[in-house]
Amino acid sequence: MFWKKIDGINLWRINRKFNKLALSKTYLEEQLNNGVVVIELAPKKTRELTDVTIKREIEEQVRQTEGFEVFRLCLLEDCKPVYQEKLTMYGVSRWLEVPLKYS
Repeated sequence: MFWKKIDGINLWRINRKFNKLALSKTYLEEQLNNGVVVIELAPKKTRELTDVTIKREIEEQVRQTEGFEVFRLCLLEDCKPVYQEKLTMYGVSRWLEVPLKYS
């Protein structure tokens, strides 16, 4: 599969992270915080927040990765990634949140 970057986000790394989460219960429990899996993304150097259409495209591309599908099937849950970002002094901090019912 051809991996591309959307808004500077490396989908190949996200795919690997979801595969690791799917295959390691210990790693999943380490990443789980209040029922939400958080995946840190590389920060943006600019101080501009991403517009809604690009956020939706990022979320859709993440859903289409093989790693996310394996993760979703291993948990037997219909979960959806949510792209989040926050303006900081140094740029824009970004992460993906995947809410789970898993405990």
